[in-house]
Amino acid sequence: MTIELVLAISLTIGISALCSTLEAMILSITVAEIESLKEKKPKKGKLLEKFKIELEETSSAILSLNTIANTLGATLVGGLAEKTFGSQGNSLLIFALGMTLGILFFSEILPKNLAVSYRYEMAQKLVIPLAIVRWCMAPISKICKVTVRAIVPPKDKQTESDEQEIILLAQKGAKEGTLTSEESDLVTNALQLDNLKVEEIMTPRTVMFALDETLTVEQVFREHPNIPFARIPLTQENIDHVSGLVRRRDLHSAIVDGKGKKTIRELSREVIFVPENATADKALRLLLNEHCQLSVVVDEYGSVAGVLAMEDIIESIIGQEIFEHDDIAVDMRELAKRRHESQKLKKNK
Repeated sequence: MTIELVLAISLTIGISALCSTLEAMILSITVAEIESLKEKKPKKGKLLEKFKIELEETSSAILSLNTIANTLGATLVGGLAEKTFGSQGNSLLIFALGMTLGILFFSEILPKNLAVSYRYEMAQKLVIPLAIVRWCMAPISKICKVTVRAIVPPKDKQTESDEQEIILLAQKGAKEGTLTSEESDLVTNALQLDNLKVEEIMTPRTVMFALDETLTVEQVFREHPNIPFARIPLTQENIDHVSGLVRRRDLHSAIVDGKGKKTIRELSREVIFVPENATADKALRLLLNEHCQLSVVVDEYGSVAGVLAMEDIIESIIGQEIFEHDDIAVDMRELAKRRHESQKLKKNK
């Protein structure tokens, strides 16, 4: 009878410990670790990925087996213990207390801590046992899934909450030292591009540099010997009629080739327009798709509001201004504000 009792205890704690290990492992393993396992052991990696994606069914299978093992095990162990110890009340109480502590430590605390700490190593060995558990518990898992779905309808995946989680992880990484503050800021700023409006980062029209398309190349260099911008919008009549853009290097090439009499309209390239209420991530995708470095920003009425360069979006991601010695100002938006304030002071006088 004693051997039967020991076997019953061992089996109960063993199955419960396996379930706890499987549960902690599948919940704690990361997408990056699964991808790494897929590269080393493709079959096991893909199987584990499937179990992670179908987490609801996987958890139901594990919990079902654990509940069955604990319920039947407790009943069996209780019956055998009563036969072994008879009517000795103190002995049964001590046994029950020891059994409770044993289950708590050996089938809950220890397995779960080990599974979380060594999840990657355990995943390689436990993916097959997990597959067996899922297969054996499949009927019960499906019943549980249908029941849960009837009570709690599935929620749509929320991209915003996923992004917020990544941002929080990046900030946590910076605090713990696994990421530098600059790396954390890069992640945060990049993920917040979809909340950043073009009008917040563009160069306003008040400080926007543009050229009349009827000017010749020679006239441009006569009036502007040192052109500070790599790409310049071209206008017809006024700034609200942008017809294209010209590159500074094309102007230099024209002078070198003796084509200074050409109008800059002849060197013009197509320009793309971006609404000022568009998000920075959409503007970035548009610039990349069109292979452009500069776009003209328009307001809701179609009037020119300013210009947006690829550089402006990059500055938003890295969190600092990209400045060259020949630039007019470090921050063109700040320059626009100063000019606006200066004009207001002049009017007040």
